[in-house]
Amino acid sequence: MGAAEPVSEPSAPRSRHRVRRTGVLRSLSGVLAAGMVALVAALVVAYVVALREGSPGPGAATLLVHAATAVVAVVAQVFADRTPGPRGALVATGVSVLVGAVLALEWLL
Repeated sequence: MGAAEPVSEPSAPRSRHRVRRTGVLRSLSGVLAAGMVALVAALVVAYVVALREGSPGPGAATLLVHAATAVVAVVAQVFADRTPGPRGALVATGVSVLVGAVLALEWLL
């Protein structure tokens, strides 16, 4: 009998996509970006209901500010998730600051 040859396991196929980075900062900014999208959806519903009822509701400027913030936040969050290191962390911080600023300016002041 001959010596047994080691069995080599097939290597995992390499993906061309970048590995997602996890972390508290990126998770928090992702939640804030998704929350902004949900808030825009709720504001659109409130706008339509207010128009149908003839009552005051969120104005067009409010909808535009929130929608623009949601788009910028989601695009920046995707970039932050795909960019390793300090650049991705800086963009994730920017998402958090942007969403926080819009919420503070539109809802608290």
